[in-house]
Amino acid sequence: MNRGRSRSWLLLVLVIVAVILLALHEGGQLQPIESAAQTVLGPIERAVSGLFNGIGDLFGAVRDLRELRDRNAVLEKANQDLLTENARLKGLEGENAALRALLNFTQENPTYQYQAAAIIGRDPSPYLKFITINAGSAEGLREGMPVVTGGSTLIGRVDQVSLRSSKVQLLNDTSSAVNVRLQTSGVTGLATGQPDGSLLMQYIPLDARVDVNDIALTSGLGGNLPRGLVVGQITSVQKHDVDLFQSARLRAATDYDRTTIVLVITNFVPIEPTGDTATPTPTPTAAPKP
Repeated sequence: MNRGRSRSWLLLVLVIVAVILLALHEGGQLQPIESAAQTVLGPIERAVSGLFNGIGDLFGAVRDLRELRDRNAVLEKANQDLLTENARLKGLEGENAALRALLNFTQENPTYQYQAAAIIGRDPSPYLKFITINAGSAEGLREGMPVVTGGSTLIGRVDQVSLRSSKVQLLNDTSSAVNVRLQTSGVTGLATGQPDGSLLMQYIPLDARVDVNDIALTSGLGGNLPRGLVVGQITSVQKHDVDLFQSARLRAATDYDRTTIVLVITNFVPIEPTGDTATPTPTPTAAPKP
């Protein structure tokens, strides 16, 4: 009860003081005190105001930085999506170009039958030049079948066949050897794979003329490959009078590492080497009736 009465008196006193101060302010009697107080408290007020403004600016900068990071994240994702889409379109463009080149080859060589296949693997060894394609015996593939790409370009031969895949030996494998002839001069030789992955045309007659940039084609000699497939182009010639033969470096007609789609010529039957054969026994005939 006393506490409530004390609060009421305190409130009344505060109201009376406020009325008196308001009256003095309106009468100008408080002007010196107000000026002195403003002189003393003005710098403190400005300092406090500057502090709060600085804190506000700091929070604003943090907010702006967060928004900038979010915007950068969105832009980075959009940029990554564009790069991915661009890479996909370039891949499709390259694949379409390869398919068009293969289509041109099939149109230019209608006598062949083909099985298209994609390259699904490459031999990891730097000394073995083999690829794996996604076609096998189920698609009619057999060992020895020629494997080509666009522009009538031979890249290798089927080496091993399983049900749904096959290994192809590339021309630049060290155990690969292909009989070739030069397109311009008709000179023949043997294109072999080298340890550095290049091609070398060997066993060229020493007196034969070999020109740089001439094209090496399969000669058909030996009967294990079709005639006229492109192997490579002469880049340099090595010739010494003391040697029995001259040789020439070949640049492969296509980049084997960038090839993704190939055609296997399925109706070409290699001629197997034959040895001595026995004379066939004549079929006996019935004796004439008397």
